[in-house]
Amino acid sequence: MIVRIVALGTALLHLATIWRYGYFRDELYFIACARHLAWGYVDQPPLVAFAAWLASPVGYALPALRLLPVLAAAIAAGLAVQIAKDLGGGRFAQWCAGISVALVPAYLSLGNVLTTTSFEALSWLLALWCAIRIVRGGGTAWWIGLGASFAFGMYGKYSIALLAIGLVVGLLCTRERRIFASRGLPIAVATAFVLLAPNLIWQGLHGWPMFEVLHGDAAHRPAFANGVALEYRNLWSNAMAFSVEQILYTNPVAVLLWLTGVAAPFAIARLRDLRFVSIGYVVLLVIAGALGAKGYYIVGIYGTLLAIGAVALEGARGWLRGLVLALIAVVGVATMPISLPVLSMPQFLAYSQAMHLTGTPPHLIQPIYAEEFGWERLARDVAGVYRKLSADERAHAAVYADTYADAGAIDLFGPRYGLPAAIASQNTYYLWGTHGQEGRTLVAVGATRIEILKQWYGSCTLAATSTEPLKWVVEGPDPIYLCTHPRASLETIWPHLRWYGA
Repeated sequence: MIVRIVALGTALLHLATIWRYGYFRDELYFIACARHLAWGYVDQPPLVAFAAWLASPVGYALPALRLLPVLAAAIAAGLAVQIAKDLGGGRFAQWCAGISVALVPAYLSLGNVLTTTSFEALSWLLALWCAIRIVRGGGTAWWIGLGASFAFGMYGKYSIALLAIGLVVGLLCTRERRIFASRGLPIAVATAFVLLAPNLIWQGLHGWPMFEVLHGDAAHRPAFANGVALEYRNLWSNAMAFSVEQILYTNPVAVLLWLTGVAAPFAIARLRDLRFVSIGYVVLLVIAGALGAKGYYIVGIYGTLLAIGAVALEGARGWLRGLVLALIAVVGVATMPISLPVLSMPQFLAYSQAMHLTGTPPHLIQPIYAEEFGWERLARDVAGVYRKLSADERAHAAVYADTYADAGAIDLFGPRYGLPAAIASQNTYYLWGTHGQEGRTLVAVGATRIEILKQWYGSCTLAATSTEPLKWVVEGPDPIYLCTHPRASLETIWPHLRWYGA
């Protein structure tokens, strides 16, 4: 019963808010990918594109586009309750696990938009649940479930491979290494590889572009417009920021609970067989630090740690456990507007100012929210430049965007303003090519490739600038250039514009 209540409550919380604001920048790209369904993409597995494709019958309306992330968040919260129950936790432990997981700031945010990370809380919980059941005597079905869970996670985001490494090391360091002698292990591995084969084949046939994307992502880590930087090229600085993010993403009070979950297997006899989870978590931190990972790459593990911590906390004095749960709930609700769009934008700006997160006048400082504004305005501004072309110029013109977000915005909103389909040179958009467009005249959106375009076009002039004040923290104004007199065909120019990364 608690499982159902927690899952339903989590789902209703998200359903009540997913319609606010607008499309997140990556969602625009996923819609474009949904129109080119494939077993893989340059920078991501295919699950997000499939989720977007499911929303195509209703025109990619926000509630439909975000329905699978909502379901994933709801099931993850319910699964945390089930894990606590399986570990011997009573009603308090189950409620504590469910409420804590439902209110994790990162999970609130990821369950409210469609991103590649939206399914990590669920896939990592599923994998760890299966591993725990196997350690505690589960049969072949749990091994199959383990392999399927990792495959599901990989179809969402490849970072679940880090969890696999952490679990293997954790198991090898404990007595639970005995499960490696089980005939279930090859079954789990085979299950995962069979399910993943189509995606792995796609990546292989395209030269494993994901590795180039990761390299490009690591090389491009600018600070926000307010000077705050959470990601650095320097490994030590990045590790420090990474550690701070683990606190921010999981609720500062809930940190006490998941740290209890890390320590409990070394202090409580009935949880001793879960030491592999704790060791696996430490391994994750080490790997993440060594790779310069972003802070949210390992958020999937906290659901399980919170469930273990809830079981351990149940043995504490009544007033203490009640206080911890109450503080988690209070802080979770008080900070919820930062993770979940429960407020209108004017209300959120006022909230940010009241919380001393911004000055006067208030700026939108939440980067995900900031990336949900200005997209239709961009398409309208590009159309303003495009319409000024003569009929002959438009007949041979192309609309080029240097990022997949700008291209996705033009593709989604452009038709209502008379724009043709966009071409773009970032990630999978590059593979889709020029659509046979001549590009004698190029309406070029964005500044990252303008110096290259100037080498190939005799004239590149700034025609307009699209500005969205609410995007201040993440992006500045979007320049729109008019490039004419090409020195070669667009097909010849195209390879020089390619870039993989975020």
